[in-house]
Amino acid sequence: MLCTSDTQTVQHATVDEFRLLRGKLLGGAHLRDVKSLQESIARFGLLSPIIVVRRAATLVVVDGRKRLAAIRRLSFQGRLPRSLVRIPYLIASEAAPHRSMLIHNRELYDAISEQMQAGTNLDTLADTYHLSRQCVRDILTLTRLDPIIREAFFNRLINISQAKAYAAIPDRVAQIRRLRQMGLFATADDILAQDEQDEPEALVA
Repeated sequence: MLCTSDTQTVQHATVDEFRLLRGKLLGGAHLRDVKSLQESIARFGLLSPIIVVRRAATLVVVDGRKRLAAIRRLSFQGRLPRSLVRIPYLIASEAAPHRSMLIHNRELYDAISEQMQAGTNLDTLADTYHLSRQCVRDILTLTRLDPIIREAFFNRLINISQAKAYAAIPDRVAQIRRLRQMGLFATADDILAQDEQDEPEALVA
């Protein structure tokens, strides 16, 4: 997720407190995706909260069905990381029914970039998409990324903190070099710290 509105705060619940809109079992390619997520979550934890709406005492999942399925499989196998005994989640904004929460990162980036180029100001963009001004700034930060790194973010291979750290490196060639050196799981602090340590490369005669 790129970001959420100012009123959104991360909360936590046990796996049994979540319900799916559809109870159908995931199979085929979907099951392969779940198994892949399962291994990622087992190694690195949950990279983004599950998005829910509250119905009475139930948390109904509106974004994160495969992630929840992967967590349930890990729990059943006794492999659930301790950090996920209580799972992070966000409540989808009822003031803007899932609009800013569930829109794909790429679509949100394209829409905001296009409107900014057309002269739309920051406040209008924030109001239109029910986002904070800081969130809009974060989205526009992605324009400074090498397209390969931006695509990695859109495909959820890196998160917004990592993307902003790479965007802080002015040279896009250096961004790609850093990504190859540090991999997908380097923290934003590590990326920025490494940037400070780098020395200019010697000229080849």
